[in-house]
Amino acid sequence: MYDTADVTIIGGGPIGLFGLYCAGLYRLKARLIERLDRLGGQLEYLYPEKPIYDVGGFPEISARELVERLKQQAFQYPAEVVTGVTATRVFVNEHGYNIETNKGLFPSRVVVITAGIGEFLPRRFGRAEIDRFEGRGLYYVVNQLRDFERQRVLVVGGGDSAADWAMAVADRAEHVTMIHRRETFQCHPDSLVKLQHHPRVSLWTNRAIHHILGDDMVQGVVLQTADGQVLPEPLAVDRIIVAIGLIPGTDIFRQWDLDFDGHEIRVATDMHTNRPGIFAAGDIVTYPGKVKLIAAGFGEVATAIEAARRYLETAVSTNA
Repeated sequence: MYDTADVTIIGGGPIGLFGLYCAGLYRLKARLIERLDRLGGQLEYLYPEKPIYDVGGFPEISARELVERLKQQAFQYPAEVVTGVTATRVFVNEHGYNIETNKGLFPSRVVVITAGIGEFLPRRFGRAEIDRFEGRGLYYVVNQLRDFERQRVLVVGGGDSAADWAMAVADRAEHVTMIHRRETFQCHPDSLVKLQHHPRVSLWTNRAIHHILGDDMVQGVVLQTADGQVLPEPLAVDRIIVAIGLIPGTDIFRQWDLDFDGHEIRVATDMHTNRPGIFAAGDIVTYPGKVKLIAAGFGEVATAIEAARRYLETAVSTNA
């Protein structure tokens, strides 16, 4: 068994890393556990070269650079960081909680969950005739923007991730076409305006992939309308980026007797869950007015760490 930490942060993405920094500010004995073999969360694992536009002070910064800067900030202070650890259960001990994992028990006085959407998996089409092109011009995960240099690119999806990828590759690609099966795009209005005015971007609504053309590599697509009408003219493309969402993987925390709303944990204004001494922040939480932005998550985890500090002080005074 490991030593008892003042606070254990579960999840090593950007919010967890900033929480580690906040814990250091208060000189708390902090531990961070991450189920992957490296820190950075979905930014590092899925989108390392994706440009980030909504973090204060950075008009644009790559996901990987943001993660590196957060590491530099967090590691100013001593902290225990353990990767490759999956938290499965939590139960009360005399000092707070024991966190049960695949690598033993981690005792902690308080717990802060910053696990994002959990086991983030890109949502796939689930059709063999399309998914067989993954690695052959079809991308669910983009690791290198240079793959799109002077290519004809199709971006599938209508949300912020799809818009971000379209903007990221637009200046490199020969042309970018972004399609969405609905009548309107759901991305941020500013992103939509920028894409509408980009000379190498076309935006098509009410469009979806019917099938992909090509033998070993993507050579084009045949599109269909939302009601299934197949369009007669195929679209010539070399690369396809699919950004149709991530599959939430937060169900493991249901075993913790936490109050859920769908796939998200309900929290109070101080990020306290329904269990004493367990807090949460970032995409995994919900409350009235919740905004899913990295910048908002930074504020939430700062609030959670401050609330955890007060909770620990109260516990000490009560036991004195």
